Amino acid sequence: MIETLAGVRSRALGNTRDVFVYLPPGHDPAAGPYPVVVLQDGQHVFAGAGLSPSWRVDETLDDLIGRGLLPPLVAVGVSNAGDRRGDEYSHVAPYPRDPRGVCRGERYEEFLVEELLPVIRERYAVTADPAATAVMGSSMGGLVSYHLAFRRPEVFGLAAVLSPFLVFADPLTLAETSVHRRFDARGPRRIWMDVGGMEGLIMVGPVRELAEHLLGLGYAPDDELRFLHEPSAPHHEDAWAARAGSALLHLFGTAGPPVRLSGRDGQAATGQALDVAPIAERADGCRYSALGAEVTWRPAVALKSVGHALLEGVEPGRAEVVARVGELAVTTRVTVVEGGPDALLDVTVIVPDGTPDDSPVYFSGLATTEVAPGVHHGAWRLPRGVGLNGAVGRGWRRDGLDADGVPIGTPLRHDADRRVRVRVESWSDPARDDPHAGS
Repeated sequence: MIETLAGVRSRALGNTRDVFVYLPPGHDPAAGPYPVVVLQDGQHVFAGAGLSPSWRVDETLDDLIGRGLLPPLVAVGVSNAGDRRGDEYSHVAPYPRDPRGVCRGERYEEFLVEELLPVIRERYAVTADPAATAVMGSSMGGLVSYHLAFRRPEVFGLAAVLSPFLVFADPLTLAETSVHRRFDARGPRRIWMDVGGMEGLIMVGPVRELAEHLLGLGYAPDDELRFLHEPSAPHHEDAWAARAGSALLHLFGTAGPPVRLSGRDGQAATGQALDVAPIAERADGCRYSALGAEVTWRPAVALKSVGHALLEGVEPGRAEVVARVGELAVTTRVTVVEGGPDALLDVTVIVPDGTPDDSPVYFSGLATTEVAPGVHHGAWRLPRGVGLNGAVGRGWRRDGLDADGVPIGTPLRHDADRRVRVRVESWSDPARDDPHAGS
């Protein structure tokens, strides 16, 4: 069951928002206090309330609680502030794409901790124990969830940080700006962190690097910190819906050894790091990258270790990599190629007549430049292996369409120098094609 608290007002922020509260089957205040998870972007959390696309967390919880894999718990979806979302989710640096951007993360933190949670605890009999209180979010919602958990571990002892927006890569120059803080001491008791390999400028590298930093603070791999790198996953609610169950099982479930181990072949350039952590799966279905795996390889000169299940290409050629977790083992092959860790992407986009001259045109989030009437071009050196969705757009819900009126978007893995030429036949109309209209 989901209850909607409409128009919840915040004194700290001076605004209002809807809050969606999932109650487990058989919820009874007398049976509390219940564990609780607070989720960002709450209007996209539950299939039974809010907007589409959705994480469908209500369906996931119904299933896992119903099968006895999770204890009954309360999930609170806190709606974002629309065009001020970036402000509220920023503690360290204003959202770089917004010239009006300011940091209101501390005020949002005050709203959650001092205004909203007391109401939720009184109304729904949820716990105040940090060991059973989680914060969870994706993208900028992952960024703010990470900061909340490390700034207020006495409140949020558990954290799920999905596809976090840690580093802003300028879509034109690719200059990087960090928007997160590196904490020098442990914070929450248990952390889930993940990223997809097809998320474009939300790249695997910064997320994997942060995971290494947390392990350096003393978090035990595959126990206190569980990480998942899903190579084929895009930056989208459907991907977060698919991973939410594993995150919740890590935070609230019962730990156990993996029963299955799988891996995939990979490629790295000389001097480039490659994640070789195998995918482990517990009996309850929790899937994660086993950072604590014992990794060996041959020939020894082909690769070197640069982190937890993280290898760097040294000598061109092929290597056999064996990853072991307990009695389980999996063998994969890594091809090391000559060249540096990045490769050239050269893109030309042909746009239809009537496209405004001053309109930006993006390819997979990368900003192109008009070089002739109706012709836009861009060239960038990107890390080898980065996944791009191949979409063309002019901003929110203005997608490039092909001759059949279908959004352009052939995903590509950028593993070598390449040239791409795309023709846009028409643009979508956000007033007509916005899936949120009428919700």
